[in-house]
Amino acid sequence: MTDWIPLGDVSEIKPGSRKLYTLKGTEIAVFHVAGPDQPGTFYAVEDSCPHQGASLIEGDGCGTEVNCPLHDWTFDVATGECLDFPEFPLTRFELKEEAGLLLVNAAAFADTQATNVFLVRYSVMGWVDHFSADAEDNYRHRDRVVLQTSRGEELGEILSSIEASDKSATPAGSILREFTPLDQEQLPVGNELTAEVFRDCRELIQERGMPTEIIDCEQLFDQQTVVLYYLGSRLPALEILAQELNARYPWRIVFHPVDEAPAASGCSDGGCGCDQK
Repeated sequence: MTDWIPLGDVSEIKPGSRKLYTLKGTEIAVFHVAGPDQPGTFYAVEDSCPHQGASLIEGDGCGTEVNCPLHDWTFDVATGECLDFPEFPLTRFELKEEAGLLLVNAAAFADTQATNVFLVRYSVMGWVDHFSADAEDNYRHRDRVVLQTSRGEELGEILSSIEASDKSATPAGSILREFTPLDQEQLPVGNELTAEVFRDCRELIQERGMPTEIIDCEQLFDQQTVVLYYLGSRLPALEILAQELNARYPWRIVFHPVDEAPAASGCSDGGCGCDQK
């Protein structure tokens, strides 16, 4: 038998409006879509753009379509589909009306597992963000850990654990395990190859007169990804340059702005296409 969880009164959301609810740590955006020739229908999606986590409840829209206020991606709240980039759908929730109440299918939360959340510093840029870990994992200040981020496996350093009341932030990734002496032995010795990527990229940018400055470079712990950090505007030309470098080197080459921490979805210049919207 299906269990349903009350969200609120149907009357709280007038036709053509939307309302934000929080249930079990998840923010749910409910849209009441109504047209002149159809009765109103309620649709519920997670209030987080899968690109960079922006709130969709604040976006403009018409009918079942809503635009992300950050990069103007368009979503259909009835299907969850992203009309610009179909590989980034929304999480949808099943709703029903009963006795004047709006209810959400509890099955969507049945697999929710208890987790710990830690504040972690990572990347050569020194970014600090929230990372989830299994409930039984307990790390201490300054412990080195292996992270799973949207870019791949990276190394991080534990700063602190997060109290239960402060766990509402969307984690940037997960903590896979503690960094071990064996991991240390497997780290690449020297950085001659990444330095070569750095030099090649700077020369190509200079030759093409691109208004972009490459300021740093790092190879991730998974030894499959090299990240080039840049100053300047988001340019479609960076995607072309990334493809050229990928053909030259045995790694996945990505560009990342120095003033923007990675999103949980995996956005990086030369990949998601947000710079073309």
